[in-house]
Amino acid sequence: MPSLRTGLSVAAAATALSLGSLVGATPASAAPLVGDCYAYKAAVLKEVSSTAPAVDCNAEHTAETFYVGTLPGTFGSPSEASQAKLLSAGRPCTVAAMNSYLGVPDRQLPSRFQPVVLFPTDEQWAAGERWVRCDVVLQGGLKLKSFTGTAAALVAATPAAQFNFCTPKEPNARATAAYPCLSPKKNWIKVLDKELGGPGSTFPGTSTVERKTRKLCERQGKKWNGKEKYPGWWAIWPTAVGWKQGKRSAQCFVPYQQYLKEVASQRPAPVPAPEPTPAPEPSAPAA
Repeated sequence: MPSLRTGLSVAAAATALSLGSLVGATPASAAPLVGDCYAYKAAVLKEVSSTAPAVDCNAEHTAETFYVGTLPGTFGSPSEASQAKLLSAGRPCTVAAMNSYLGVPDRQLPSRFQPVVLFPTDEQWAAGERWVRCDVVLQGGLKLKSFTGTAAALVAATPAAQFNFCTPKEPNARATAAYPCLSPKKNWIKVLDKELGGPGSTFPGTSTVERKTRKLCERQGKKWNGKEKYPGWWAIWPTAVGWKQGKRSAQCFVPYQQYLKEVASQRPAPVPAPEPTPAPEPSAPAA
């Protein structure tokens, strides 16, 4: 396998939003609302539906709804819908929309927050529910991070860097879970996550996605090189199978220590405080 320190990359399936099989059905319930909170586990990220009920947002929870849409009656039971159909219905659940809801519309660096698309269960669909919702979750390694209060309040009260996306060590096809960036010597930070195609797009071929991703990540490697002569970077691009599942992003990582050095070098030098002007000596009053 080529060395990252020479700026080479490796092919792998990109990690992204995945919609899988239906979990156990639940009786029909009220349609979700923006701002609803839920306490479910990371396994839901691979499902079409969730049976978890809404909970009080002041209690511990792992998800919060930031968008609710309406499906046409012709959509059919979500558990039987094709991946393309599900992805098309979840088109509003973008990272940009999620970031806007969180109060950070201008954030450029990828974060550990992730949008999740969920649909009614079979029983809910049969009862006439026609919604599709987008939840925001905060990844903490292989689990979802629990928090209390609203997601926007959490973001407002927390330094932005604490939400940065790192892998615990050198990333690869299976080591792309989002961890907090805590170890400069071991972590790799994700500096770019760019979609290469939208819902309904055709896989352009392995050589094409590899070439595009390498080009993107090479630029990121130069941008966050920490002034090192041979900057390290890592690229992950989608496979044909992943493309059909909606995993269509080019992902770029650099060593966290390298990233921190570059950030530090870009900070403006502190402006020295001006020397205080000596006050004139008081003069004696005239006789």
